[in-house]
Amino acid sequence: MIIPRTLRFGFVWPLLMAITILATLNCFSAAPAKVNSAPGGFQYFVGIVGNPSVPDISWSDYELEQIKSLGVNMVQLSIAWGGKPANEVLNLEDLDKEQREKFAFRIKQAKKHGLKTIAQFGIPRVIKADPLQPACILNPAVRKKTQEMLTDFMTSFPEVDDVMVYTFDQQAWLCSEFGPCPRCSGIPLDERVPGFLNLLNETMQKCRPNTRLWWKPWELSKGQVVMILDQVNPAHFGLVLNPSTSNEVYPFNDRSFKSDLGVKRFVQLAKERNIPVLGEFDHTLYKPLYIMEDFFPQLIYEQMVSWKEMEGVVGVKEYYGFSPSVFSVNAAMLKAWMKSPHAPLDKLLKEIAAPYGAKAAPLMIQAWEYVSQHVQAYPWDTTYLIGPLGLDRHWDGSHDWEPVNIPNATWDTPIWKANRRANFMLTQDKTAHPWLFEDAGLRLEDSAVLAFKAVGFFDQAIAAGGPKVADIRNQREIVWKTARSLRAKSLHFKLTLAAQDARMAQGDEKQFALVTKRLEGLLKKDVENQAGNAVVGQKLVEFQRDPKAWVEANFNPQHSPAEFKNLPGHESRATVDWSQWRPRKD
Repeated sequence: MIIPRTLRFGFVWPLLMAITILATLNCFSAAPAKVNSAPGGFQYFVGIVGNPSVPDISWSDYELEQIKSLGVNMVQLSIAWGGKPANEVLNLEDLDKEQREKFAFRIKQAKKHGLKTIAQFGIPRVIKADPLQPACILNPAVRKKTQEMLTDFMTSFPEVDDVMVYTFDQQAWLCSEFGPCPRCSGIPLDERVPGFLNLLNETMQKCRPNTRLWWKPWELSKGQVVMILDQVNPAHFGLVLNPSTSNEVYPFNDRSFKSDLGVKRFVQLAKERNIPVLGEFDHTLYKPLYIMEDFFPQLIYEQMVSWKEMEGVVGVKEYYGFSPSVFSVNAAMLKAWMKSPHAPLDKLLKEIAAPYGAKAAPLMIQAWEYVSQHVQAYPWDTTYLIGPLGLDRHWDGSHDWEPVNIPNATWDTPIWKANRRANFMLTQDKTAHPWLFEDAGLRLEDSAVLAFKAVGFFDQAIAAGGPKVADIRNQREIVWKTARSLRAKSLHFKLTLAAQDARMAQGDEKQFALVTKRLEGLLKKDVENQAGNAVVGQKLVEFQRDPKAWVEANFNPQHSPAEFKNLPGHESRATVDWSQWRPRKD
């Protein structure tokens, strides 16, 4: 219950507190709602309680009932994210006394609400992260330690249903056959991993028969995963897959599902070997890590249908986590689809839009459609590091006046050195062709235009009135901020290129006039996008006064060094390959 500020004093306060406590007790004294035994027609719907951006989740009755209402019937016992938010368990070694008590409480809560449980661990944990020293899976001591820890876990927590492991990522790493390890040198990963997975599975079965070991093949190449699946013992074994073998788990189809031949091959091979598959999805785009938020229910529908249509997929697993405090229309679509997986999209959209009122509902559906298009139009394949490309939450529509650069990254893992290079245009590049920068700028503007169209429909929905105007205003504000940020980044790209065009054309007054006209248009658009920012207004005035002096002073690569120091080892900055410009010689 929210208590108005004006009522938080005097005799009214104790009365309201008593009412609140009684309401809370009444809410949770009732028996938990029935668990959906076949959400979306699946056997499993696995949910993480909380997420890395909202990690302080209490596992209260309210939170579990809210998550269960989406259709979740199995919960993961920790957030299990690389940065260990809220000190959550990541590896078996993290199960100290405090974390064991936390697991015991969570298991009890899950059982109380009729939910199954799954634990996730990275196995084996690295010996040292910096510099990297993997714990070798061919080392008898490591194998023995792993067996002992897993046995201890299985016997200490007999009510845990399944265990999910990954063998390569987030404090779990594998030796390279090209590296110095005396046991692994010359031995390919696909010859080492199946035996290790079999060892884990056999250990679990000895402790508690008929539990299932789920494996997530993070960071391994497509070819390695195929070979491993062909060799691993399929009994009591399951596979957990990203929707894309070349990208992250995003809530849209970016080379994913039926268009991703790697996913198709994995699912087909698993089916042939009688290995069940869980398909992962993200319903929010890591909310609230980025400025873009979850107002694109059409994409959630498409994502769930895509997993549903793949024979051999027995369940789905939410990748980033569920926090009831930030549920929005994407969660509403997920809930509606899980109840009616065969319903057409328009029917489910009308269902989740109905609470906004008869006049606003159709406008909200149109707004969400444009948000969905805007999300898909973003240049996701330019670089893995999307935050600096207009999605970081601190972007306010401004930019600096140095030449734009694109952060890019690659890690020393098989997937990054093989398949992800086919997806991301920049991975470890120091320079790139101007047309790549132009492409990013044009597509950022395309995405921004679509978001601004959504804002127009949100404005109409606000004007229409209804019971959820405050929620509409919130959606409108977030989409508007995102659009403004993406347009600013687009203008940074375009201004960088146009300024160089002008420098190259200075010897030809006719060409220079054509380019400076384009530059002036971009600056005017920048002024409009950064309404109220004195800096960009002054830049426009200076340009109109002396264009040649302006292009000499702004976005000039001669004034800014190409090197970027103090970057992480896996990260670099790509600048425009200025050698591609050829000044006229006639």
